[in-house]
Amino acid sequence: MSDTIIDGRKIARHHEEILKEKIRSLDRPPTLHTILVGEDEGSKVYIGVKDRGCKRVGIETETHLLAEDTSQEALVDIIMGLNEDDSVDGILVQMPLPEHLDTSELISTVSIEKDVEGMHPYNLGRLIAGDESVVPCTPGGIITMLEYEGVHLEGKEVCIVSHSTVVGKPMALMMLSRDATVTVVHEYTKDITDFTKRADVLITAAGVPGLIRKDMVKKDAVVIDVGMNRLESGELVGDAEFDAVKERAGKITPVPGGVGPTTVLTLLQNTYRLSDKLSEKI
Repeated sequence: MSDTIIDGRKIARHHEEILKEKIRSLDRPPTLHTILVGEDEGSKVYIGVKDRGCKRVGIETETHLLAEDTSQEALVDIIMGLNEDDSVDGILVQMPLPEHLDTSELISTVSIEKDVEGMHPYNLGRLIAGDESVVPCTPGGIITMLEYEGVHLEGKEVCIVSHSTVVGKPMALMMLSRDATVTVVHEYTKDITDFTKRADVLITAAGVPGLIRKDMVKKDAVVIDVGMNRLESGELVGDAEFDAVKERAGKITPVPGGVGPTTVLTLLQNTYRLSDKLSEKI
């Protein structure tokens, strides 16, 4: 693979080996429970990837498959039961959920000590204070990737094309904690090119194929493409016009094989951290 292209799979495997050794030192293997409501195919694929990652590092995993019409009350009861089960270290409520369910309430129902995705309002609030004990998985994976590649963030201009709670907002906080100068743009920004072309590090998570063109990227910038878009042809692409942008970028992530593997890696690392804290009664 070219030095320009960031190999997310290679980075994830490197850190999985380190994590595997840490898990071997625990009194018992960490346990991750996933709740899947309905038959979303993308969710099933992600759970399969997650389960294989757990197996590689020694995390025990169990998936609760629930019908599409499962009620809010029933789902809250299941989460509360897992909260109270000392054998469960991490709880993952797989998104997206069916429209009749209140996602915010369910995320808040998960115990902060078992919030393996770092999405509970309490854990998101900790990011403001620079506490990254448990972080949202995609931003955490991006930081791991940049550190592995030797990308120093202090004083750098970072542009994030997303203001979502899952990627954009926590990513901005994590960049600020590393003394980067951060700009966040989104669908209501009048001309994102004014901001993207200044960025030393450009992170896009808009979910719009072809959004980032070569002329929107600063020469030798690092481009992190979180977008996962399925074209009518069946091809999976990111937000950036990859072949054109890679000619201008200093480093760029491919889709697939870029951010995805390090996102799963962060989920595994979070599960270990939660397990280790619980075992030490912290």
